[in-house]
Amino acid sequence: MVTETQIQGLGEFSRRGFTLEHDGAMAVFLLHEGELVDRFSQTGATEESLQAECARHLVIKHGWSGCLWTKKEEASENYNKGA
Repeated sequence: MVTETQIQGLGEFSRRGFTLEHDGAMAVFLLHEGELVDRFSQTGATEESLQAECARHLVIKHGWSGCLWTKKEEASENYNKGA
């Protein structure tokens, strides 16, 4: 079973289409928009390892710049802060 801690460990990456699935034994699968990204042991699926693999996947497969927010989200955030 995927734990709530592991799901929360995805952080902002969960908003980018990353999900976790459990194989019924001792493995956790990291998926991006339904595509298998990596497989972890239940104990190896830490917040750091999950987020590192999410970032690696986005950079390699999607040319990600490393920013978790889109320009639209950033502009909205600045507007809400009164900037």
